[in-house]
Amino acid sequence: MLRPAASDARGVVSVHDAVLALIPALLALAALAGVVLSWSWGTAMAVGSVPASGTIGYALFYNPPEAAVEN
Repeated sequence: MLRPAASDARGVVSVHDAVLALIPALLALAALAGVVLSWSWGTAMAVGSVPASGTIGYALFYNPPEAAVEN
């Protein structure tokens, strides 16, 4: 079972929460750009997947989540 953060502050967005919200936002932005620029669906998703996978790489390797500590 996951334990709440030590601060237990509501309304505070962590970096990892922001990364999780940014991934579908980038893909939605690419889909919108694809509609505006008349790209095919595959091209729009390929363009959107580059920055989305960059944010995943950032979250996993540059700023990884810390292991939960049992008390």
